[in-house]
Amino acid sequence: MTTGGPDPLKDARVLQARVKALQALLELQRWQVEVLSKRLYSSEPGGIAARRLLDLKRREMQTHHLEPPVGSNDP
Repeated sequence: MTTGGPDPLKDARVLQARVKALQALLELQRWQVEVLSKRLYSSEPGGIAARRLLDLKRREMQTHHLEPPVGSNDP
C-alpha cells in the first residue's frame, strides 16, 4: 500500500467507532424514555397529574389551530 492513499482499514475502524457511539447514545435515550414513561404513566398521584397536564396541553395546541365557526345569525 502506498503512503498518503486511502486506508480502507482505518476508515472501517473510524466507522465502527462512530457506530458504537451512536449505539451508546441510542441506549441512553431508550433509558430516558423508559424513565419518563414510568413517571408519566404511573398510578401515583403525580403520574396521574402529569398525564392530565399533558392531555390539557395537547388539547390547547389543537384548539389554537382551529378557528371557531361563524354563524349567519351571530352579531
